[in-house]
Amino acid sequence: MSLHGIPNDIVSNLDPLALIILIPICDLFLYPALRKAGIRFTPIKKITAGFITGALAMVWAAVIQAYIYRDSACGSYASGTMADGSTCPNVSINVWAQTGSYVLIAISEIFASITSLEYGFSKAPKNMRSLVASFALFMTAISAAIGEAFVPLSTDPLLVWNYGSMAVISFVAGVAFWFFYRQLDKDEDKLNMLPTGHMGTQQQADDIERRMSVAAQRKASVVADEKRDSRES
Repeated sequence: MSLHGIPNDIVSNLDPLALIILIPICDLFLYPALRKAGIRFTPIKKITAGFITGALAMVWAAVIQAYIYRDSACGSYASGTMADGSTCPNVSINVWAQTGSYVLIAISEIFASITSLEYGFSKAPKNMRSLVASFALFMTAISAAIGEAFVPLSTDPLLVWNYGSMAVISFVAGVAFWFFYRQLDKDEDKLNMLPTGHMGTQQQADDIERRMSVAAQRKASVVADEKRDSRES
């Protein structure tokens, strides 16, 4: 692709840059606007949307790669060499054409990854939140292992198949996720009220709940005393 003087580091960092820009936009503008419009963009819907936008990002990348193969003097071996041993020349497609796939991936991470961590933490029993968060992060390891299985496709002339396969998998996973977990939106309030998880007797669990309640009351009392003292001073 034609770099036009743009360093490769800029292109590879488009995803984190997009995240830095888009996360505040979603939190401060997009989500409040949807709530104001009466649209319930629930966590399950956000995660499903994350899968779909991830699929769209891969479709974007597959289309760009197909155009590279079409325009390259080396055909489907655009990163290889020509018959005389010289390196294949860059195609005329501007490197910024990749921007859409990076932005869509960033949106996918905001909708799916961030929301899943927040959802798992808020719905987990109080003393099991770290365990639930660790399972959520373990999914990242599994996804990395799946990515390793597609390494043989990460070379010419198979890159279009690589991106296309990821798009199909992401779309199918998103649809399956929605059909399997869409009922959780109806149980939102009930899940928020889960008791403290405990491996033991009911008496032990009740004792933990009592101690946590006492600690919360003491904390509230300390905060109230501090506020009163600050007003008096």
